[in-house]
Amino acid sequence: MVAIKVEGRQRSPAYVAQVTRALRAALDACARDPQNYKPRGDWLAALDKVAEGVTHTLGAYHRPWQ
Repeated sequence: MVAIKVEGRQRSPAYVAQVTRALRAALDACARDPQNYKPRGDWLAALDKVAEGVTHTLGAYHRPWQ
C-alpha cells in the first residue's frame, strides 16, 4: 500500500478522529500479521458511533478488482 485517503471534507472533527484511530489500528494489525488479519468488532463499533450510513463494507478487501 502506498497511500490511503480518509474522506473528511464536510465531516466533523469527531468523525475524522474516530475513523483515523480505527484505520491506524487496523493498518497496524494488518502489518503485524497480514495472513491472519480480520477486522475487529470494536473497530466497527467505534465507527458505528460516527457513521452516517447503515452498511459496513470492506470494499475490495474481500473481492478482487475487476
